[in-house]
Amino acid sequence: MNRLANLMTLLSQTLNVLIYNGSPDETVSGRSYREGSAGNQVWERRRKVIDRLFFWEKNHCRQSHLKDVSFAAIIAEREGWL
Repeated sequence: MNRLANLMTLLSQTLNVLIYNGSPDETVSGRSYREGSAGNQVWERRRKVIDRLFFWEKNHCRQSHLKDVSFAAIIAEREGWL
């Protein structure tokens, strides 16, 4: 299951780069939460759609954003950036 989750994360990050010109280190779900929370209505609508698609996971986009941030912190600490 971990491999499948990693592949899905990779796909989401790739879509964020190719379609939305975003960071390769952020998923579309995480970005939808972050941008939507900052008041961007387009990303807020995307967040709502994605959260409905992942109906079995409460607040999917928020959870994805928290995972993105947590992963970034782990990498930064490992590399000595913090």
